[in-house]
Amino acid sequence: MHYTTKEEVHNRAKDSLGLSMDKIYETSGVYDTNVKNKNYIGDAFELWMGVAKNSRAEADLPEVGVELKATPYKILKNGQYSAKERLVLNIINYMNEANATFETSSFSHKDKLMELAFYHHNTNKPKNLWTFDEAILFSFPKKDLQIIKHDWEIIHQAILDGKAHELSEGMTDYLGACTKGASKKSVKQQPFSPIMAKQRAYCLKAGYMTSILRNYVFGDQQDPAIQKHKFELNAQKDKKKVGSQPEQIATSEELATSSLDEIILKRLNSFKGLSVAELKSKLNINVTGTPKQLNSILIARMLNLKGDSANEAEEIQKADIQIKTISLKSNGKIKESMSFPAFKFNEVVNQSFEDSDFYDNLTKRFLFPVFKRLKNQKPSDDEIIFLGAKFWYLPEKDLEIIKGVYDDTAQTLRNGVQLEVRNGRVYNNFVPASANRVSHVRPHTSQTQYVQGKYSNELPTPATWINRPDNDEKFDPSGRYMTTQCFWLNSTYLDEQITDITEL
Repeated sequence: MHYTTKEEVHNRAKDSLGLSMDKIYETSGVYDTNVKNKNYIGDAFELWMGVAKNSRAEADLPEVGVELKATPYKILKNGQYSAKERLVLNIINYMNEANATFETSSFSHKDKLMELAFYHHNTNKPKNLWTFDEAILFSFPKKDLQIIKHDWEIIHQAILDGKAHELSEGMTDYLGACTKGASKKSVKQQPFSPIMAKQRAYCLKAGYMTSILRNYVFGDQQDPAIQKHKFELNAQKDKKKVGSQPEQIATSEELATSSLDEIILKRLNSFKGLSVAELKSKLNINVTGTPKQLNSILIARMLNLKGDSANEAEEIQKADIQIKTISLKSNGKIKESMSFPAFKFNEVVNQSFEDSDFYDNLTKRFLFPVFKRLKNQKPSDDEIIFLGAKFWYLPEKDLEIIKGVYDDTAQTLRNGVQLEVRNGRVYNNFVPASANRVSHVRPHTSQTQYVQGKYSNELPTPATWINRPDNDEKFDPSGRYMTTQCFWLNSTYLDEQITDITEL
């Protein structure tokens, strides 16, 4: 199939909507397919578009400069659409990319214009009956491209510095450098260091894809860079009212001279040294609530946002920045470790670290606003001081240590957890904080449960009990259930990450 314009490409993609994968393969004359093939959906889209399977450096449709991508979404319990994963783009060739500029980079050459087809990753439906539900002809909105260019420059500088082996998705905002190939053998040469670096690909982060999905694909927002409707329907469809847009932290003019990180930190750190009472007065905040709610409002106002949470800002959503307020005790030490969402035991056993939700959360970019209590018990607003803020990401070397904790947790679950009762309390043999391995495992709730219930999780291998109480209603004799657990980042480790703020 030959295309002469990008409009023809987009209209062809729109014609695929609603057709099952079976129908697309059948229409393309392909009948011997394997739904377990990880490229099953992507191959179907390329077949529909008349493109032979390839790994070319240029766009899939070089005659019109359009790259083809099929990408999944999921529907959350609250009914919201969310990207299932990051959108992986092209492999980074460290040797070649070192000599490139942003304009001549492999990213710009291959991915500046894409036809994106979205499908629902519906585990309750056979994959051969899945459909493409929407398609857009996508190029980057002007402000997004400014942020992405800065992201690319960070990745490029790491290559020039001989630090490609230290690259992490958490270093950047919208455009990431994600691992490609889970094996330790998936390594590549880099030009300015003898250290082999993990194979990585450019990717658009899941938060960025979720924002595009909610606002432009299934929402009403419009941008000249994004074409949703068939081209012949433009005149009619463009009359549709543009939906409300989220608040923005930075303008395009500001991004022309400063990075998003610089803009955010400049605003927040201009309030450094003020007490919460002074911040409330200066920012005209007259609310009462929990410390968590108040901190959220304070941070939003310091960023010149009108809403009550900076998490609602466009840039925070697209970059999937995790804002984690850190509270210090009067001695300058962090009050508590940082928790991550509870995990299911069977998922840890059956998923590699790199495929886990824990890994996805760890490799995000964090923003740490830091407050210090001058006294530990019930401090007043005058006795809590804002020390400043910093961006942070987990270094690759520490990620390897946490991988060991994850793998050990999986092995403990396979072998069967050891549960021992001492002095009326149940202990287990998961990795504790005292092991000083960056991360540890423990429950998030104070509620314990060793039978099937709200606070427990089924074990893949029955636990082994030592001194199990003679109470079958509270302690299942089969050992099949135990209290749900979480991964945590150790407070002592986090203390080390913010010394540049606490030692000022």
